[in-house]
Amino acid sequence: MDKIIDINNRSNNFDFLRLLFSSLVIISHSYPLTNKPEIIDELTKGQLSLGSLSVNCFFIMSGYLIMTSLQRSKTPQEYMWKRILRLYPAYLILLLLTMLFLPIVYQGKNIFHEETYWSYFPNALSLYKIQYEVKGIFESNPYPRAINGSLWSLSYEFTMYIALLLLFPLRKYKYLKVIVIIIFLSSFYCSITETHFLGNTMKKIYLLPIEFYRLCTYFIAGSVLVFIKFQKINNFLVRCLLFASLIMSLYFGFYKYVSPFLLPLLILLIGVNKDKYISSIGEKIGDISYGVYIYAFIVQQALMYYFGLGTLPLMLASIIITYILAYASWHLIEKKMLTYKNLVR
Repeated sequence: MDKIIDINNRSNNFDFLRLLFSSLVIISHSYPLTNKPEIIDELTKGQLSLGSLSVNCFFIMSGYLIMTSLQRSKTPQEYMWKRILRLYPAYLILLLLTMLFLPIVYQGKNIFHEETYWSYFPNALSLYKIQYEVKGIFESNPYPRAINGSLWSLSYEFTMYIALLLLFPLRKYKYLKVIVIIIFLSSFYCSITETHFLGNTMKKIYLLPIEFYRLCTYFIAGSVLVFIKFQKINNFLVRCLLFASLIMSLYFGFYKYVSPFLLPLLILLIGVNKDKYISSIGEKIGDISYGVYIYAFIVQQALMYYFGLGTLPLMLASIIITYILAYASWHLIEKKMLTYKNLVR
């Protein structure tokens, strides 16, 4: 097995990559929120968007790091406690702040008489029944009514955590690698064939089969690489070849077939590396990417509500404001809550 990185050590490029991709989500959303087509989506003829690329990369890194955490956890309770502790505290504060903010931008007589206002918090808190709209909120925005469109991926992420937990009893066995590879190939097949296998079951918990298998493929691809000594080929030439291959696959129109194999390797080769300047970002400002991801959409919608910005001004203004909120979220909530990670064993 490859040497597993210390997931608590910031001397790698993961913090930078997460911040990069959460920022690319802001850029991606700036197009539809100003009623413009997304530039990368157009250039690649629908094969790829900055948003989908970013979410795929998040799941790749998550699959790698969460499999690492699974193998280091002594009990299932310890594993799940760490996942909940990382996900929920900042998310809970976001929802509370959202509930306080919505009456300010409400366009109607009395938001406290709106049933959808009171259902927003419990539905969003469940992760699986995200409510994206409250009557009278952002009705006149170019992208109307949506409060926080980024939250859709959290239920898929949490589902991956639970699914990986099923492998907990096998985490010390050598054949775990084979099982994980089989899961990856099966998910890849379901993704490219757009199968609806277990679709009715997924829909009961508000998951879309197409999205599930796509994200599962990238998540498990990251998990597979925990068992492979990929760092032996970690050099600039290999990374350039992988990048060039992905670009060529977009040009010739077969990106979706090669990306689940090449993109995870490229992202993790960059992630486990330690570059003097970019790896110091996490050490200096912390891991603010989660805060950037969960706050950005509502910040952008608020800016459009008040100012009706163009695409580029929306990008710049929302990145600045979201970074400030995410910085506060990391240092006041997320980082402090992580001190309780050893509370459950």
